[in-house]
Amino acid sequence: MKGHKIHKSVYVISVVMILGIGGTGAYFSDFDQAENRVAVGRNTTEIHEEFPDPPDPGEKEKPEYKKTVWVGNHSSQEKGFNVECYVRISLSYSNYDIGRAVTLLGLDTANWIYNVEDGYYYYRKPLKEGEASSALFTGFQIDRSKLEKLYLDTIDDFQINVYEESVSALGFKDYQSAWRFYGNPIGTA
Repeated sequence: MKGHKIHKSVYVISVVMILGIGGTGAYFSDFDQAENRVAVGRNTTEIHEEFPDPPDPGEKEKPEYKKTVWVGNHSSQEKGFNVECYVRISLSYSNYDIGRAVTLLGLDTANWIYNVEDGYYYYRKPLKEGEASSALFTGFQIDRSKLEKLYLDTIDDFQINVYEESVSALGFKDYQSAWRFYGNPIGTA
């Protein structure tokens, strides 16, 4: 009878082990398929300019020209991939001597801050995907009295060149901290 109890105990333990191994095997071999879609966000911005054909300045002392410049955060092909970003613009002139006689008209100083240290105009607000900044300026004027006669004939060829940069706004409280983080320290405005 003692042998029978031992056989019965071995049998019960064996059945429990077999069921345990089978259950564990079933647990580890069971799977479900899931598709994980992850994509990298883009920081892609675009300069927009509206510059109609300029009128003939004639002999005006201070001819005015229309030129509107702004930046958009919507050049990506697919929606949902552009990250919120801060932008800045730098202006240069095709002729430095004429550039000294330029005055920007309709300059938006409420939303854009000029930094004399680096020559950039910083947009204060982050641009979300699909948004555009306000216009930095809406025109310019050239004061002929500030030009040497040598440059008066080259005004028709004069150009204002627009350069724009952007950085991600994610994790930053304002435009200053974002640009400072990316290695471009700016003064407080």
